[in-house]
Amino acid sequence: MNNYYKMILEKGIEYNDIYQNYFILNFRILELNFEFENFIEECIKKKKDFELDILEMERIVKLLDLKVSNLLKHPDFNPFKEKLRNRFPEQYGSHPFIHGDTTYYLYAKGRDFYIDSLITNTLSFKELLLEHIKIKKKLKYVYKKI
Repeated sequence: MNNYYKMILEKGIEYNDIYQNYFILNFRILELNFEFENFIEECIKKKKDFELDILEMERIVKLLDLKVSNLLKHPDFNPFKEKLRNRFPEQYGSHPFIHGDTTYYLYAKGRDFYIDSLITNTLSFKELLLEHIKIKKKLKYVYKKI
């Protein structure tokens, strides 16, 4: 487990007024369920701390897998980057990930790789949730005033 995850396990994810809409949008995109989305939005808008329990995190992990599957089908995603990997192997071949039975290559830098960036962020959040599920600890979101 990296230091970032250790810190989140200890303190939770901090959010503030700047990230308020970002968190609301990210939970809305997952389409969890209307009541839960409203609960999260209400907590964020009222600057309250809140937690995701194990059951909710397990549901979110499944939705994140579905989100990755859909992103892999996006027309702007170049899944294997053959030409780029042949020309620049270190740069474009260093971030493989397996989804299903297929190995894909991500390069999450630059505007031409927006879908790669979305996939990377989704996989990172999934990994964070799985760490919390594994040790049976709720994921805390903590409001911190700037």
